[in-house]
Amino acid sequence: MYLCVLMAKFFFSQKYDPTDISPEARAGAISQLIVIGLVIIAILILAIRWKSTQHVQSIVIEGAKAIRPEEIMAMASLTLSDTTESASKKRLAHIRMNILKHPYIKDAIVESNGIRGIKIDVQERQPYIAFPSTSGKIDYVDSSGVILPYEIFSHNSDVPIIHGIYDGKKINRMILKHISQIIETAKKKDIGLQELLSEIDVNHSKKEYTFITTDGETEIMFGSADNIDRKLEKLRLYMLHASTRQGHPRYVDIRWKNQVVIGKQSLLASSGN
Repeated sequence: MYLCVLMAKFFFSQKYDPTDISPEARAGAISQLIVIGLVIIAILILAIRWKSTQHVQSIVIEGAKAIRPEEIMAMASLTLSDTTESASKKRLAHIRMNILKHPYIKDAIVESNGIRGIKIDVQERQPYIAFPSTSGKIDYVDSSGVILPYEIFSHNSDVPIIHGIYDGKKINRMILKHISQIIETAKKKDIGLQELLSEIDVNHSKKEYTFITTDGETEIMFGSADNIDRKLEKLRLYMLHASTRQGHPRYVDIRWKNQVVIGKQSLLASSGN
């Protein structure tokens, strides 16, 4: 490439006397231009062929925590024995599509990393909630409803546990949607509200939700997934008031429109919205 630049510089630096442009001189100049152009094209072709025959010297994988890099390499079908021809845009796009077939990978970026390197940056799915599985273990679910096994994702387990979202075969998408709305609204209102969402029980017959606080001493009767913002605001105000008092109530009922019901005794059967 450097030789091409020198040759082009030499050619275009030549000075010609305008009064001496004879047909022969013009033909000679054109001939020189053609020769230089052919030489440049030949050098470029040789450079491209040389690059395509070079073996990949480094494959960098970033973002993999739960998934072993060996799994990603297997999905990519890429090894150090491959040549850099594998780093063409079409080939990189194909590698990315293969990696996205992994059930626990949400997204991936595959790109060249220098002349002889390839970089794979993966975005793993993250636990959003947890649920007791039929085998008595705890498994996780990401925000889109993909089940993530505890054995692989236990490094990130600080998520709410939801009882009643899994029927032994699949995740209830409607319940996941409601839980997501409650969690995201709580995050926006007050980070302290999240501590009250450590465990959520789903009553399928009434389509109601009950929060069980971290200490397990108080149940918060949330009711249906209607009026989420209003209910959480009442709960936030109650928390501010309760912080100055000692003891924990047996339950806090925020289902009612203009009131918060606090109970010290056993829960009584009631319904509301």
